[in-house]
Amino acid sequence: MKKALVILIVSFQLIGCSSAKGQKTNTQVSGVYEREESSEKLELKSDGTYTLWNPEITFTPVIEQCDYASTGKWTILADNVIEITSENYYTEQKGFGYDLKKENKLSQDSLYIQVVFPTDFHPVNLNFTFNHKNNKSITTDKTYIVLPKSKYLWNRRTATNQISFNLNADVSGTEIYKGRILFKIFEESIDTEKHNYLTITLPSFDRCFFEFEPFYQDLILIKNKNTIIWQGDTWSK
Repeated sequence: MKKALVILIVSFQLIGCSSAKGQKTNTQVSGVYEREESSEKLELKSDGTYTLWNPEITFTPVIEQCDYASTGKWTILADNVIEITSENYYTEQKGFGYDLKKENKLSQDSLYIQVVFPTDFHPVNLNFTFNHKNNKSITTDKTYIVLPKSKYLWNRRTATNQISFNLNADVSGTEIYKGRILFKIFEESIDTEKHNYLTITLPSFDRCFFEFEPFYQDLILIKNKNTIIWQGDTWSK
């Protein structure tokens, strides 16, 4: 019985060694891969993180562009398959950060909302929902709005209102859009009798945050030690 057990253990060890030997490591796969017929690059770092670098601008006039389109983590699922997930799925990005200034001024019959972006680049629609009621919501491309309390809020004897603020990417007329559509900024309980003027500042909602490309468990095929297949194209070291 003991002899049979020893043989069984040794067999498992040999199988384990054989499987491990066939698996690629991060060091073998890591490197910078350039997309065929493009200067777009995917950098798979040996620490398990990746950066998708934007292609170089070769036309004029030169427009403002972010250095990279996406960052996150990658791992080897099988001998010839890589999986990547962008950072927005496991950490809160700076672009969601906000500062909410509450004041009391102007007409007490109205709620005033001012949204401040870091630059003029913000192709989004602003959506405010009050007390979780879809019929008490407004979507607008204006960064300054004045709302009658009687239409959107609770009876004024109920001073505290739940306010949700989201941003929706305005992709009308866009042929190819790789970024995110919905940005959930906050949901807060606010005494709109004490504070009827709200200034929302989004200090990091810039072009790079807006154009960030999300990937969730996206698969990449390892063709050979210097070539991968991703998004229907060949990428080579």
